[in-house]
Amino acid sequence: MTAESRLLSLLGMLAVGRTYSATELAAHFGVTPRSIRRDIASLRELGYVIESIPGAAGGYRAHSRTVLPPLQLETGEALATAVGLALLNGAGLGTENADSATAKLRAMLPPAVRETVGEISTSVSVLPGHEPGVDMTAVMTTTSAIASRNILTFTHEKRKATGSETLQRRVEPVQMVVLGAHWYLYAWDLNRSDWRVFRLDRMSQVHETTFAFTARDHPDAEAAVSSAVTTAAYRHTVILDVDASVTEAKSWFPTRSATITKTGGGARVEFGVEDLTWAAVITAATPVSFRVVEPPELLSALQGLGERATRVSRSGSSRAE
Repeated sequence: MTAESRLLSLLGMLAVGRTYSATELAAHFGVTPRSIRRDIASLRELGYVIESIPGAAGGYRAHSRTVLPPLQLETGEALATAVGLALLNGAGLGTENADSATAKLRAMLPPAVRETVGEISTSVSVLPGHEPGVDMTAVMTTTSAIASRNILTFTHEKRKATGSETLQRRVEPVQMVVLGAHWYLYAWDLNRSDWRVFRLDRMSQVHETTFAFTARDHPDAEAAVSSAVTTAAYRHTVILDVDASVTEAKSWFPTRSATITKTGGGARVEFGVEDLTWAAVITAATPVSFRVVEPPELLSALQGLGERATRVSRSGSSRAE
């Protein structure tokens, strides 16, 4: 490999956001750490911002705003990228950078393909009031911190029945999870010394620090977010065992509102509610046999619902005779 080819490959490795030590890079390219240091110096002379991270877990990393050399994309690759940007804009998550990138990519495409991308960009829209409300700068900063294993700081709005409060957070970010209409961050909260779930649209002043952290063993991020959103946030947790497959159960209890797992004889459904009367309605509408595991108070709510339904079926009115 020539020195020029090594520089381009080195830049590509660093630009993904991961931190590499000189020893790692030297082993990868089959050169000495001294050669890597010279390559880093050459990239800096060319204007690329390469950060040096101190400490045992430190090394080199390209700055998040480094401008990369022009990508050589095949037609299919350019089309896939342009379609992704068009869908991003259509979903209400566009940015000025996405617009300019789309314009450059469309200019690369053959006329027929360029027209297809233009049609896609106008065929996706979001109804007013249903925009994700996610700041893409915050998304990019958060994903960079996750990839680099750097501590993330931000201001988070916590909403309660009595109002809301804004708190400063300092976390070790693990993963972003999209559930339903919202984006969530799963992270180790250094202030609380515990795992926490944060909604991205309630995060502001998001900042990636230069303080690296060592990854911890952690629960499954998707399961943790699902549990936090579908059960932990509510007064009552309803647990049902249904005589159906997980796939069938998902058609009655969407995963954005319930956690569904496989059991020996069917599926277990867990969801949170504030009002057990409403839970009784949802439960009674389940079209297969089921058993109430928790809470026992749901049985009383189901009995009350049954009596009410009986009155309506007999007289057409829910009023007691």
